[in-house]
Amino acid sequence: MFQPMLLLSLLLPLVSAQCGPGAVFQSSSSRCLTFFRTATDFQSAEAICATLNGHLVSIHNTIDNTFVSSQAQKYFDGSAWLGAKTTAPDVTNPLNWYWTDGTNFDYQNYRVGEPSAQGSTACMQLQTGTAKWLTANCTSQLPFICSYSSSVTPTCPTVTIPSHCPSGYTWYDETDFCYKSTVRFTSFNDARSACQADGGDLASIHSQTENQFLVELSKAGITNKDKGHNDDVFIGLIYQNSKWQWTDGTPVTYLNWGDGEPNNMEKEWWTSLVADPHEDRNTEDTRWNNVAQIDMRAYICKRAPLH
Repeated sequence: MFQPMLLLSLLLPLVSAQCGPGAVFQSSSSRCLTFFRTATDFQSAEAICATLNGHLVSIHNTIDNTFVSSQAQKYFDGSAWLGAKTTAPDVTNPLNWYWTDGTNFDYQNYRVGEPSAQGSTACMQLQTGTAKWLTANCTSQLPFICSYSSSVTPTCPTVTIPSHCPSGYTWYDETDFCYKSTVRFTSFNDARSACQADGGDLASIHSQTENQFLVELSKAGITNKDKGHNDDVFIGLIYQNSKWQWTDGTPVTYLNWGDGEPNNMEKEWWTSLVADPHEDRNTEDTRWNNVAQIDMRAYICKRAPLH
């Protein structure tokens, strides 16, 4: 195993400097990224990142995933460590994953067939050419990407995206709204309360493009085998006063029910987005299902931007 400071001194000359010595500035999250070509195991890579007062990189939305992978291709081909690791053998459950920087594991972009079990624990790698994720044994030797807070103003002016979303939210230009997918098994009412505490509500959807954006934001990248359908994502459509309504009060101008939905109207008055395909009902993939009063694995909040 490499000594962190020795390996750091050997590797820093290999990367370009745009955010202080040896880093790339990522304006969308105001952080610096450093790319290390020499392969090492996950634990050693995280220790090296700690010497920079950072961690292995975490990724929380499609924009950041595209940026990180495109920058990584400038330094190495193949795969590199991301900062995600499991706490249990079941790699298909997003709740078993965590980012070493302490942020929520709220976005995934798995390659087809992933994630795959690696024994008692697993770590995450980024396939730089495709921007897809796959699991690996944590003792594998891979290049890696560190992330740490920016303390240096970039020498080139950065483009300010007029999003001004709160931390954890992603701006969507077509709607000019901010969205956040939270991975936590919870009820519809508790999910809505959490969104309202953030100054918004459970997400309303008004077009196919907005629907697809939320699918990409919230999907786990797996095929659901739970026939109880608890692995979907709450949105804000409810059935009350004999009609479907958005909890944020916006008009129902778009519907995207799966085949045969809505059904069981005597008790299924809430709505989930099927962000990942179901093994038994693939026709619902990326569409909506009305559900009873059950917990879901995640929910999407929507709120106005700060500008």
